[in-house]
Amino acid sequence: MTQVNDTTSMELKEGEEILFQEGGSHYHNYVAVGGTLTLTNKALYFESCPGARYPHHQCIDLKIIKGAEFFKTMFITPNGLAILLSDGGMENYIVDDRKGWKSRIMQMVEKTEPVTR
Repeated sequence: MTQVNDTTSMELKEGEEILFQEGGSHYHNYVAVGGTLTLTNKALYFESCPGARYPHHQCIDLKIIKGAEFFKTMFITPNGLAILLSDGGMENYIVDDRKGWKSRIMQMVEKTEPVTR
């Protein structure tokens, strides 16, 4: 089973480089937690802001990303981005430019070898 790794901080691996980074929020335990979303050539990272009520860090290997879909927060605001995972899971984010994020993420996913079961 594939999974999202909870990390203590964003640590780039050898050969990994930041492609895009922007403030955003991650839905964690049904609460939108503010922080920074970072796309690298190997993973999608989220780091909550210092002092966040629900501090957490997350790393999603691009190999387990199956797709990305849009949603409206509170069924009103078109700023939601759902990352679909190969194990059927989903991670939800709030970003300003969801079309740009989806495009960049999916371009990088297409360049990676997917996880085989």
